[in-house]
Amino acid sequence: MRESAAKRLRFALPALSIASLLALLPQSTCILHLTLGLPCPACGLTRAALALLRLDLAAATTFHPLALPLALVVIATVFAALFLDDARWKRFGRDVAGGSAVALVVVWALRFLGLFGGPVP
Repeated sequence: MRESAAKRLRFALPALSIASLLALLPQSTCILHLTLGLPCPACGLTRAALALLRLDLAAATTFHPLALPLALVVIATVFAALFLDDARWKRFGRDVAGGSAVALVVVWALRFLGLFGGPVP
């Protein structure tokens, strides 16, 4: 079971490694922000994750309103990888990826309208 979970989650290792390295840099690393001056739907999530690791929920939600829900999704994904059969794992992955993408884009648009504290601070 653990071998299957490790196989299912291996796709996340490169992304987590790159994100960890980028989190060490003192300036913005968002390609969209650097090229167009606009925040992307995920802008603020690295700083929000670092704030969550410090248990600073207020700062995390200031950086990105979906910080805590997405952190819970990550935890749920690890458990799903451990306990779901292949068919349910594939459906779970598709639903989580789609739902997360929609949530990120909706919150991104709402921030441009001034909600959730406006664009990324």
